[in-house]
Amino acid sequence: MKLLVSGIVVYFLLFAHDSAAFSTVSPSSSRSYEIIKSASSLKDPITGEPSSLVFPDVGLSNTSGSSNGSDNTKKSLVVLLPQLGEFDSSEYCEFLIAAEKSLAENAIDLKVIGIGDTTAAQKFCDFTGLSSNVLLIDPDATLHKELNLYAGPTNLSIPDGVSDGVLKFFLRQLPGGVPDDEPNKLRPTALAWLRYNAMCAGIGAPGTLREILRGYFGDKQAPERFRDDDVVKAGFIEIGPGVGPTKIGPLSYNQWFSDEKGYQRPVELATVRLKNMVEVLTQWDDYVTNVDTIPQRGATYLFDADGTELYSYQSRGVLTYSETMPRPLAFLAPYIGETIARNPLGLKDNGGGELTRGRGILKPVGKAMGFLSFLFKLENKLQAKLFGAEDLDFAAARKEIENTISNNKIVIYTYGLSPFSSETSEVLDEIGAEYVNVELGLEWFLLDKEKSTIRAELLDMTGQSSLPHVFINGKHIGGLFTGTPDALFPGLAGLKESGELQKMIAGTYSDGGGGNPATTNEPEKTAVAD
Repeated sequence: MKLLVSGIVVYFLLFAHDSAAFSTVSPSSSRSYEIIKSASSLKDPITGEPSSLVFPDVGLSNTSGSSNGSDNTKKSLVVLLPQLGEFDSSEYCEFLIAAEKSLAENAIDLKVIGIGDTTAAQKFCDFTGLSSNVLLIDPDATLHKELNLYAGPTNLSIPDGVSDGVLKFFLRQLPGGVPDDEPNKLRPTALAWLRYNAMCAGIGAPGTLREILRGYFGDKQAPERFRDDDVVKAGFIEIGPGVGPTKIGPLSYNQWFSDEKGYQRPVELATVRLKNMVEVLTQWDDYVTNVDTIPQRGATYLFDADGTELYSYQSRGVLTYSETMPRPLAFLAPYIGETIARNPLGLKDNGGGELTRGRGILKPVGKAMGFLSFLFKLENKLQAKLFGAEDLDFAAARKEIENTISNNKIVIYTYGLSPFSSETSEVLDEIGAEYVNVELGLEWFLLDKEKSTIRAELLDMTGQSSLPHVFINGKHIGGLFTGTPDALFPGLAGLKESGELQKMIAGTYSDGGGGNPATTNEPEKTAVAD
């Protein structure tokens, strides 16, 4: 965020030109192959000695017996990364490493070229797990330039009238600070950061803002991205294990989407990127040794054995290392098969499943209303008392509730105008459940004496002050998103996400002998409002 804000401020401060007027030349297939093959700027990631990319000999065939319908000639997948300390690099390589075995089985030779020195290469390999055998380094992005890969909005420049003092102030806000060789490096470094920050703001970087938003809002077209045992620590923030548990200083809470499975959930990808960002920013000087190349973008090439270009993609933004970001290796499907190409990490991938009710904006809103639960509890019985309800009325209400839930498999108590109540019905309808809907009224403040008394008695019986109330097989399982006070049940939506709701309805669910919270123990009245 600091980088993005400073980039925007300086961009407008410098009266930058129209950033849409940029272009890059797409190399022809033979030209890109020959340039990479003859590159003299590449170095060994361990020794730093000059090295080169060796392509497989023409005619070398796949002997693994796995070809996925493609021909058996040896192919080469060449990935040019930006800085090894760039977001894109570690994120892209996580997919490549996961697919490495399948690539080898299908006679595809992987080579990765990144901008950096031997220290950056060692750090990068240790962090990502990428083998140094497939990595080459290009310290000054010479090969990238020879291939005419995108280097940011190059029409942006720093006017001569901007003083060195302004540039120093700008650079002090950024990783690396003011360069040591100040007189010669100050303006080139400031210009590189200007162009990179402009790209982070979406200027001259098509797809960047969309990809940033996708990281925060989730993507049902992509598989899960954060493993169940992953943990990210960034200062006083800790996320994990998994996407649910979150600690911000002394505050601990569980993300509202943590029980949802099978798709890239909100902030899930952003959390992966936070992990990568922490790795680089805490070791900036090791990862980034040539700040001038920060805006430089990368590319992906797939060559046949004779140098024919089977596929190519050149990135033109930040976090846009693939043509199909939800599934970055989809272009390899004809060569390694759909399964690995579409989901190399092997995490859950069903688009969130067919059962989608009980999700969306109602979920965080319902959980946020928990902060008002004490007001609902105070108001609940008071409303019935104001209508003149007496002990006999409460006893009659309890008997009516007990009769209703004992004579019906599923019972829900709802309000007619409540979106939480209507969504509860939708969840049950989606799985084909039959249920009895006892609508107490349009809303809590429109209830009469009888319905207010039933509502108050539901609080006494369950500890939950809000509607809807859901009972299955005589057991109170909470509301839509509200769990029971004893934490035995997470609420209707939570049971649906775990698959336990279907088991309860089918009669195959076991609660571990916990009994019926609605009819056995009188729980403490600490319920949360939906």
